[in-house]
Amino acid sequence: MSRKYANTELGQIHYQDLGHGEPIVLLHQTASSSVMYERSFPYLTESNRIIAIDTPGFGMSDSPPDSTQIIEFYSNAVSLVLDDAGIEKAHVVGFHTGATTAIDFSTRFKKRIKSLTIFCVLALTADEQEEWLQRDDLSERWHPDGEGLFIEKNILDYVAWFATANDGETYLREIIAKLQAGPNYWWAYEGVIRYDHYNKYQEIECPTLVLNAENEVLYDYTLRTHEAIPNSLYKVIPCPPADTRGWTAVVAEYPEDFAEAIQDFMQTVTESI
Repeated sequence: MSRKYANTELGQIHYQDLGHGEPIVLLHQTASSSVMYERSFPYLTESNRIIAIDTPGFGMSDSPPDSTQIIEFYSNAVSLVLDDAGIEKAHVVGFHTGATTAIDFSTRFKKRIKSLTIFCVLALTADEQEEWLQRDDLSERWHPDGEGLFIEKNILDYVAWFATANDGETYLREIIAKLQAGPNYWWAYEGVIRYDHYNKYQEIECPTLVLNAENEVLYDYTLRTHEAIPNSLYKVIPCPPADTRGWTAVVAEYPEDFAEAIQDFMQTVTESI
């Protein structure tokens, strides 16, 4: 494994670069980092080069200056990392917030993408956007205090969504990632909610796989995404039970299923060329 930093006009962007072969860019959920994909690396790197990016403001990447056009900021960062890695075109995979970033990248940097895999997508209509913006779990903000009380109140239960019971390794990775994200993590959530997914879907030109997860909290939204993207392929893989501890830990719990879905799709793309 090689950890690298791209020194860009957007600040330093950290990414993991490993393996050889067709390049795959991995974009993570909020509030995590490239660590969410680490259990899939042994499967994906058998025949691929993996570029797993810490989105600006997460992991070990510098933060954006503000939340203005945050999704576009993230997709610009993807392009700059590809420059740093010497990659002209790549297959791009995104989960949750990473999926929205991947969609934006696919429509703004069309010459740089070979295929698009969007995994568990929160795509909302205008009415749904306003409802989501009022949700208590999204409108609540936290700030660190000098006694660590915020950790128990705002961090511990939240991170339980990202790791199933007794999976201490994933829990440790994700709690570190959450703390690295800091109190501005909500910028990413608001950017996803406000993003105009359905109009953007009509601009996607590359081969697209919509990857869903059984019983995942965004299952219905992801199915709607598949129905809205012309000629997209669709596949469902296993997932921890919805609304229980670790319900977003799909890759950590099912890394082989995730990797197999990505590689099978890439094979169909290669065969169609």
